[in-house]
Amino acid sequence: MAEKEKEKIASKEEIIGLVQLVIIFTAILAGREIGNIYGSYNELSKMAVNLNFSEEEMSNYLRDTIQGKNATLNVGLAVTIPGFTSTEGQVTQTPDYVRRWIISVTLSPIVVTQPEVSDVEVIFLVEGHQVLSKMYSFPRAKVGYISFLNRVIPLNVDDEAEFKKLVSDSAAAHSGEVEVTITGRAKANVLFFESMLPFKTTKYPLVTPPTLVLDKAEWSVWDSLGTRIPGLYPPKVGDKTGPQIVVSNPTRVHSITENTTLAVYLEGTPEAVFTQTKKVTAAAGTVSTYIFDFIPGTPGTYYYSLKSAGFNVTADASPRLVVNP
Repeated sequence: MAEKEKEKIASKEEIIGLVQLVIIFTAILAGREIGNIYGSYNELSKMAVNLNFSEEEMSNYLRDTIQGKNATLNVGLAVTIPGFTSTEGQVTQTPDYVRRWIISVTLSPIVVTQPEVSDVEVIFLVEGHQVLSKMYSFPRAKVGYISFLNRVIPLNVDDEAEFKKLVSDSAAAHSGEVEVTITGRAKANVLFFESMLPFKTTKYPLVTPPTLVLDKAEWSVWDSLGTRIPGLYPPKVGDKTGPQIVVSNPTRVHSITENTTLAVYLEGTPEAVFTQTKKVTAAAGTVSTYIFDFIPGTPGTYYYSLKSAGFNVTADASPRLVVNP
């Protein structure tokens, strides 16, 4: 009997020990999972959001809004590196959507649990002036680090008249280009943890086709190396006399290229005695100088006309050039 009692006690101790092991093992697993979740949240809270939209989509939104239409903007959301902001760089070719008028950061996942994004707080600025501040509510949805979560945001501005003026004034000052910034925060969730992650995206959409600005057009005399000869007036037959044009590009990011046609006339002759078309280009925010290759072959008084997409100098407005034999 004593031996049976001892066996029962031993069995009970084994069961208790086994239960304790199970409890310890479960606690370790639970602790590890909680640690993973907290680690995910801790990593997520240090991240930022890449709010992505195309220049064409923003251009369409601006054009629709200033025309009085109810406009929305399609955006993509993705978790990205801390301190990330998106600012559009130099554009060296005319965007496809402008041509039609005329004729994500990749990040490997570093958290264990995939985060979700819900509400988005948006501050909308045009040329640095705030035109909208609003919180948009969305259901929680998983968001990745490489692919974007698509959202549609109805950006109904607070003061439509002020908005139209800002867009119009900016387009007039920068050859159709408008600076648009969308900043704010997105609510990110990892299970029961939540954090507000910042974002900032700046783009320079075009609301009208960009054109060059003619700063100066004048007759000049040049040597064979293209060096201007000062004070050689009036020129003689056979001198290279230009003219010279100086053009500027008032945009912030878009390069502009235009075909500019020169026609030179001699008083008393109805038809142009010389024509030439040059491809004139200026990068964003720069000034370019071009010289036409006119050499007079007959003495007399000459004048010209210039035609380009961005400017037009008529023959009546042209300065006169007297050429001696």
